[in-house]
Formats: sequence, structure tokens, C-alpha cells
Amino acid sequence: MLSGKNLIMNKTNLGIIDWLLSESRSMVTKTYPDFDSFRQAFYTESESWEDPVDRAVVGGFVSNCIAFAFAAGYCSALQSLVPVLPKNAITCFCITEEGGGHPRVIKSQLVPLLNDADQGKTFTLNGKKKYITCAKEADLFLVAASDGIRDDGKNSIRMIKIDSKTPGIKIVPMKDIRLVPEISHGELIFTDVTIFETDLLPGDGYIDYIKPFRTIEDLHISAGILGYLFRNACKYDWDRDIKESILSRIVSVRNLALSSSSAPEVHIVIGDVLKQIKELFKLLEPFWEKVGGEAKQAWDRDKTLMNIADKARTRRLQTAWEFYEKKRTGNA
Repeated sequence: MLSGKNLIMNKTNLGIIDWLLSESRSMVTKTYPDFDSFRQAFYTESESWEDPVDRAVVGGFVSNCIAFAFAAGYCSALQSLVPVLPKNAITCFCITEEGGGHPRVIKSQLVPLLNDADQGKTFTLNGKKKYITCAKEADLFLVAASDGIRDDGKNSIRMIKIDSKTPGIKIVPMKDIRLVPEISHGELIFTDVTIFETDLLPGDGYIDYIKPFRTIEDLHISAGILGYLFRNACKYDWDRDIKESILSRIVSVRNLALSSSSAPEVHIVIGDVLKQIKELFKLLEPFWEKVGGEAKQAWDRDKTLMNIADKARTRRLQTAWEFYEKKRTGNA
């Protein structure tokens, strides 16, 4: 069996494509009855791959449902955002609150303890977060919290890495989530959670983490879903031209994921790549019709994941084009 350890990976070679084509027969019949069993398979097969986007593709390929492929892409995106995160861990990004996810509405508070011994080194966290993907399954939480108001009047956001078993964290299951029901979603309540200085990630919580994550997430979740589609293309013996189309889109997504998520040119190309993925979904409709049953029903339900945050993507694309328009006219 081929392993990522045996492939010299860099930003230009396509070892992941070779792996998909080589592993297509031996892995597509394996199924996992629950998230924990999938998690172990994901860790085993993806651990030797260097780049998170390749791990996302591998995770999608070993998934027997879209929910697991989504989780693989989501966790891989967080590893790309925060490279120090362990590969063999489920991490959740905890941003959204009652008023949304913009920094100005984040009310979770990070407050320093003011005793002489620990001043500036120990804090308490209080607050609530909503729509946390894999809340129940998580090993780690990345939590955005305010540590006060800056001199310019804006909310100062810090990002905190917290072990999910830290005292003071309560997980409340959310029952109204229709998509990807095979993984949990929940609300988190933080009550006097002790935070140490070493738990704080460096940099600005919004600029360095919240803002770039949406683009990184889009690419890695797309990689996971495309890996899942290639699994099904192999399992159900779909036409070769369909397999080629899936693989070519994996290459496009991979190349973008290895580029800077803040670059305007990346956002412009992402605009078309995501259109191509949605067009692929349409091409696959007759193939899913032949598959039928629960697999098709789940696909019809969960493929709308790609439509989430379309408005935000459109704004980023418009901003990217405006950047080049200004650059062209000498106003950048």
C-alpha cells in the first residue's frame, strides 16, 4: 500500500492524485458506523501527509458519508490556520455568538486575574458560543474572546486554545441543525474557565484567525468533499471522464490551498473554482440517481453545504477585483 511517507511532497507534485488512483480499490468498500471509528481511520491514513489540504482529501476519500468528509476538511483547515495544532485531534473554531460572528458582537470576555503572583499570566473566560461543529467530539476548542476595547474604540479579540475537558465548559447539543447530522453541533457555555498565558495564540484574533479562516475553510472542505466524490466514483464505477473532472478540481483546490489565503488573486481564482465544483455537482446528478437509496438522499441533503456563506464569498471576490482595478489605474 502506498503511504504519504513514501512520496516526496512539495507544492508542485501530485502525489495525492497518485495515492487516490492507487488506493481506489482497497478502501472504498470500508465503512465506519460512527464518528469515532471514522476518526481513527482518518488519523491513520492522513497522518503521514505533510500538507493539511492533502489530509483533507484523504479524509474525504475514507469517508462513507459527507458529514465525515466535511469534518476532515474542517479540521484540516484549522491545522492550516494554526500549524501547531496536533494532527490527531478534533479541533473546533468557536466564533459565533447570539449576535453573529463579527468582532463587534463578540461578548465572551477574557479577564486577567489581578493577584500579585499571577497578574498578566492567568485569566478567566466567560461567555457563550453557538453552532460549534463537532462540539461533542472535540479534543480542542479555538475560542475568540474580547480582552477589552482598544484605543480606537474597536473590540480587541484574542484567540484561545482550550482543551475540551477543561473545567467550566458546558456543551449543550443543538437539535435544529438539518445538514450533516452524523456529526454533532452544539452551544458552548464558558463559566469562569481558567486560561493561562500559554493558551493564548499570538497576534490579533480577528486579523490573524477569524478573517482568513473562511477562505481556508472553503478550500479544505471542498478538498474533503471532492475526495468523498472520488471515493464514490470508484465505488460505483462512474465514467472515467467524471473521475478526471473530480481529480482536476482537486488539483485546483490544492494549489489554491497552498497559496496565501489573503492574496487578492487567490480570491479571484477561487470564485471560478467553486463555480466549477458546483457545475460538477450538476454533472453528477444522473450518476447519483443510479446510486439511489440513502446515499443519494444524504447527498441531496448535504450538497448545499457549498452554498453556505455565498454572500461573504461574493464580497471577497468583489474586493479582490476592486484591488486590481485600483492597481491598474494607479490608485492602489
